[in-house]
Amino acid sequence: MDRLEVLIFGPDPNLFRIVRSALEVPGIAGCHFATDPAQAIEVLARRHFDGIILDCEVVASAEQVLSKIRKGPSNRQSPVVAILDSQTARPAIQKYAAVFTVLKPVSAATIKKQLNKALDAMQEEYRRYFRYSVTLELLIGAGENTLTAELINVSAEGMAVRLSRSRRPEGMLNLTFDLPSIDPYRIEAIGEVVWTDAQGRMGIKLSHMPLEARQRYTAWLNILHSQHELRRLNEEANATRLADVSP
Repeated sequence: MDRLEVLIFGPDPNLFRIVRSALEVPGIAGCHFATDPAQAIEVLARRHFDGIILDCEVVASAEQVLSKIRKGPSNRQSPVVAILDSQTARPAIQKYAAVFTVLKPVSAATIKKQLNKALDAMQEEYRRYFRYSVTLELLIGAGENTLTAELINVSAEGMAVRLSRSRRPEGMLNLTFDLPSIDPYRIEAIGEVVWTDAQGRMGIKLSHMPLEARQRYTAWLNILHSQHELRRLNEEANATRLADVSP
């Protein structure tokens, strides 16, 4: 089971207590709280969440947060569980694709029921966004020049690379790398630079990949995911064994 991260937004501190008691749903790793729209928007701008629980007591505030979620770079596809005061608020909220709704009064049981319904969507979001660490050579074509870079992590949507030269290309780039496999396959794609940092790393969003290449790339990500989950389960088992033998 993937380890999901959830953001909870709402003006009522009691909601946090109720949701916390409901987060025994398998797969929920942790939750983060925000009590006002500015705080929620600031957190959503900084990091990605696999799911969002939104108290829509103040519909205008909820719409403000939802608008930022759906327009932002990190959480535009994250599933939202919207908690509504009445059915009349549903149309205003669902236009932002908050497809999982709960009517007040809420309880741990009703929240848990909705989280179970939304869990598949949250896991899909986790798989779409999660970055797997790799070490591969990447060729970056920018105009007439080709640069050699190190591919350091990958996801369904993009990748991070480290350049071996001081030059930092911008905009749209041609990308070429070989999938590690007994049956080698060369991926050729187009990506867009979305961030750079002082350590020479660069984030690239995948903009286009031919169908066969996308299928091969997705199959490779599935292998990486299985390897990641196996390592995590082994680490948890080792931690449990150590706890059992501790005095």
